[in-house]
Amino acid sequence: MDNKDISTLHASCIRFMPLVTQYNHTFLSLGEWWQKVTLIGKINSHSVTPTLIDDMEVTRRHFKELQANLINNLVKENIRKLELECSARAQVAIDILIRNLFERTADVGFLATDDDIRTFLRESTPTEQQHQAIVDRLHEYTTKYSVYDEILILDTQGRVRANLDETNQVVNSNDPLIRETLETTQPYVETFRRSNLQSGRRAAHIFSAPIRDDEQHGGNLLGVLCLCFRFEDEVNGIFANLVGEDEIIAILDQNNRVISSSNEQILPFGYRVSGSGQSGINFIELEEQNFLSHQNKTKGYQGYNGLNWLGLILRPVQKAFAEKSAATKSDAVQLQRSSIFSKTLQNIAYRAERVVDDLSLVVLNGQIVSAKRNAIEFMPVLEEIRTIGYRTKGVFDESIDDLCNTVVSSLLSDVQFQAFLAVDIMDRNLYERANDVRWWALTSCFREILAQPLRSHQDDATLASVLEYINGLYTVYTNLMLFDSNGTIVAVSNIDENHLIGQTMPDQAVIKKTLAVSDSKHYTVSPFTATPLYNGQHTYLYQTSIRAQHNNKTVGGICVVFDGKPEFLAMLQDSLPRDNNQQILNGAFGLFTDRHGLIIASTKPDLLPGQTLQLESHFFQLENGERDSVILQYNGDQYAVGAAMSKGYREYKTTGDYQNDVLALIFVPV
Repeated sequence: MDNKDISTLHASCIRFMPLVTQYNHTFLSLGEWWQKVTLIGKINSHSVTPTLIDDMEVTRRHFKELQANLINNLVKENIRKLELECSARAQVAIDILIRNLFERTADVGFLATDDDIRTFLRESTPTEQQHQAIVDRLHEYTTKYSVYDEILILDTQGRVRANLDETNQVVNSNDPLIRETLETTQPYVETFRRSNLQSGRRAAHIFSAPIRDDEQHGGNLLGVLCLCFRFEDEVNGIFANLVGEDEIIAILDQNNRVISSSNEQILPFGYRVSGSGQSGINFIELEEQNFLSHQNKTKGYQGYNGLNWLGLILRPVQKAFAEKSAATKSDAVQLQRSSIFSKTLQNIAYRAERVVDDLSLVVLNGQIVSAKRNAIEFMPVLEEIRTIGYRTKGVFDESIDDLCNTVVSSLLSDVQFQAFLAVDIMDRNLYERANDVRWWALTSCFREILAQPLRSHQDDATLASVLEYINGLYTVYTNLMLFDSNGTIVAVSNIDENHLIGQTMPDQAVIKKTLAVSDSKHYTVSPFTATPLYNGQHTYLYQTSIRAQHNNKTVGGICVVFDGKPEFLAMLQDSLPRDNNQQILNGAFGLFTDRHGLIIASTKPDLLPGQTLQLESHFFQLENGERDSVILQYNGDQYAVGAAMSKGYREYKTTGDYQNDVLALIFVPV
């Protein structure tokens, strides 16, 4: 916004700032009384030198200038805090969604190459048994990747050959996305609009990819795969974690129309938000209510920006500047001269003290002059002027204290939110890892080849080729490996680690547990420890058994090596607070630890994975999903610290599948 817009915004908002309104009224009352007292002095004290009255008037004007400056800066601080808070939440709303959707782009590309789906499409008239087998496979897929509620397999003519949702009656479709997908040179097509492929939806969110036969069968187009994302379910979960009391959070499409809202009574689906594209805080009127709004474009994730959607937040203007109470008065007073508190306001407090000192000298001089000239009637005027001066100074002190309390409360709220964001991103990311390993274990060629009594070199090459292809799509892993029923590594995706082939998997206790997995639901995760499978660094290994298709006997297993160091670091860096230039606040850092303080990741170079963090124990005792924030001393420096304990995401760590509590900590120097 330009300066004119900012001034208009300040003037419009000031009446909704309770403390600012209160102090402004007090200052006006004191100023009026000061003028009256000075006028009484002029009328009744003819023997007092006029310069004394002039000096008091000069002091009054100095106070008045400071008052105007203070009120203006209080308004600026309130709006600045509001903008930072709203911007953070709108940004998170869209970016968490984009992170999730990025994973979907890999899913659809990989599933479109599934051998079982290809084999099914080659059959011009599949049997009922073949049809049921492919539906069962799709169901198996969504029990892992529960972010989808429908999967459709279509031939090149738009005929639905198989789909998951029994209530979906579509048998043929001429939706343009089918032709677009068949003709695309890209790995996938993303569509969000009405479609007869999901006719019951006001908008279907579909990731589609062409299904091509393998090279052995000519590589011809066989059809189209459509993965239907549970958009409403996902965004409602995001909103539930972000929306505050009376707030509205929404996602806007590229045309500024609402595609999802936390309150559709006020901000309905399809509503076009006026003023979209403007930066900063803006006014918007809905249903005869006034809101302050802020919107953010996605920052994208690994080059993916989705369909150029926006995150939007609305706060009722009447409650946008409500006071917070997270900070104690002692915290606020202690931090008044810290870097988080405006230098301008610190200077106003200092100047107010100087003006009071000047006023005291004026009053003392007046008392001396009045005594010499026997102007006894002027003494009460001087005392009242002194009292007004001290009362005015008291209001200055109180207003600045209250603002400092608001700043500290806002900071504590922010670091708590950022800690929650970090651990939520982690839970969501690792949910995908648990899904990946279980689904890949069902790859037909893995099950067939590992079930053979003897494998040829060609068999091993096939296994390695498939692993390499998968790893090319899912780049958060440094290596994918298969091992036989003895725990011996037989194939890897990373050719630089071919030396591992023939070696026994480390941590035989975990491997024994992995090989004991007897269904497609369960999996194992290694402790967070240094492993030779990750160049001696700390990470998690996700593993599960691979079972023969004909008798379900365990014939080996799959292990995926999560690239923990850069991935966890990126999650923390994305969660750290930033300034107006989107730079991480100087001195801020973040960590992931377990309940014992074992460091999983850290943005602070001297706090390394595998070390133990020495910190107040109450953080490590938080309940799952619980958050906290405090001001504390760490290594001689003072920080606002936000903490949040993991609670899982969807089925991950919420259904007894896996227990591993992670604490996220955000430190901001104060």
